[in-house]
Amino acid sequence: MKTFEYEVHPSRVIFGAGYLARVADEVRAFGVRQVFLVHDPTSAGSAAKVAGDLAVFADVRLWDQVAQHVPIDLATPAREAVDAHGSNLVLSIGGGSTTGLAKAIALSHGLPIVAVPTTYAGSEMTPIYGLTGDRHKQTGKSAQVLPKTVVYDPLLTLDLPAGVTGPSAFNSLAHCVEALYVPGNNPVTSAIALEGVRAISDALPRVMRAPSDVDARSDLLYGAMLGGMALGQTGSGFHHRLCHILGGKFNLVHADTHSVILPHVVAFNAPVLPRDMSRLADALGVPGGDPATALWDLARDRGIPTDLASLGLERGGLDEVVEQILIEEKNNPVPLDGPSVRALLDAAFDGVRPVSIAPSV
Repeated sequence: MKTFEYEVHPSRVIFGAGYLARVADEVRAFGVRQVFLVHDPTSAGSAAKVAGDLAVFADVRLWDQVAQHVPIDLATPAREAVDAHGSNLVLSIGGGSTTGLAKAIALSHGLPIVAVPTTYAGSEMTPIYGLTGDRHKQTGKSAQVLPKTVVYDPLLTLDLPAGVTGPSAFNSLAHCVEALYVPGNNPVTSAIALEGVRAISDALPRVMRAPSDVDARSDLLYGAMLGGMALGQTGSGFHHRLCHILGGKFNLVHADTHSVILPHVVAFNAPVLPRDMSRLADALGVPGGDPATALWDLARDRGIPTDLASLGLERGGLDEVVEQILIEEKNNPVPLDGPSVRALLDAAFDGVRPVSIAPSV
């Protein structure tokens, strides 16, 4: 076995159906009296319930101005509201954008976060943050933004529509897949990532068939948690950078870009990663098969986006993406060049079955 380093991130996790009722007790453990509760509109009911539970010992400031990619001009007024309220803890209830805003506040104010995720983004398990301004999404890593406590309640995901569930699950799959080979990977993170792939790829079809299946939703949320853990330990690579560029420049829905791009990046890198691709195929339930095709079929067969055109991108924007990714990504297993990246993006734009188009290595 190769030598490696593995740093355990100090987060507390509690996971169970109905655990929204335990959020107030988790917050109380911090001994705080001023709570800034960030939530998205779809989580308003849950936020109101928790705010009522908190009212017996804390003053709660509710904040529902949330947007994907965490625009700087949205984070600024939220930070000002934190100052005005004198908040000493941030509680987030919602999807990745909600967690992202909580992280932006933690980054500037050093406040602890208690996170209650309602999608499969997985960002609640990472010290990674992102802020967007001037059509560019800037990401970074800081222990300060890692939530101190994460409360998983699969009941909060039962009403997620298929159009959110599928792409969000692919976001988590991408966390697992890239963790197998990006710099910083090690045997521990690979074991976590492969278990995440197994959980997500098994649970996603079950959830899409029966959205109210609590066991299937629980398994999918478990896989998303593992994906976040893997991402938080290893970091992101070519795939995630492409998705961040597409989102930052063209405001595409972040989760949707993952289901479109991931199969093509896997096909691109597969020729130089035979061992990782073999293990990935096993985890996807296609031993000896092609993991890129398996991922594409998993999306296509369940009506999950597989082409950039349907997300509202114009083909003319691809040149700008190529230019930016060549600047930002230097550590991909297959060195990047303009023609091959453009060919990958053209295939993703058209939604064709992925094939290896990487330059010869």
